[in-house]
Amino acid sequence: MEKEVSAADGRYLAAVFAVGAVHDRPAETGDLAAALDVSPGTVTERLRDLGSRGLLDYERYHGAELTDEGEQVARELAWRRCLAENFLDGELDVADGDVDGFGRALAEDADAALGERVDHPCSGECQAPESRF
Repeated sequence: MEKEVSAADGRYLAAVFAVGAVHDRPAETGDLAAALDVSPGTVTERLRDLGSRGLLDYERYHGAELTDEGEQVARELAWRRCLAENFLDGELDVADGDVDGFGRALAEDADAALGERVDHPCSGECQAPESRF
């Protein structure tokens, strides 16, 4: 990943990515609060922080949209999560594993090697980086 983000930051970026894609508009604070099960004030605070770091554009009453850099990070996280989920559930039969933690813990060469070996039915719907398919 180009820019390192915390697990919490990753949750917010992934939510902005998913909510924006589902609704085909900027992700609104209320939608994100519901998706993340947090208060709208918590969402606003995190969006301002991510905006100050160049990962998204946030405008009060308008919503949040990922910048190119933020979208790249969100796509990478989505791909790693999908890879971890397929490996843990499909290969190890561990349905309740920490897919986000596992995916984030993989080094880049490890996730590439795992991607070569796992029956990874990803269709690209998560918009992960093209080089990953």
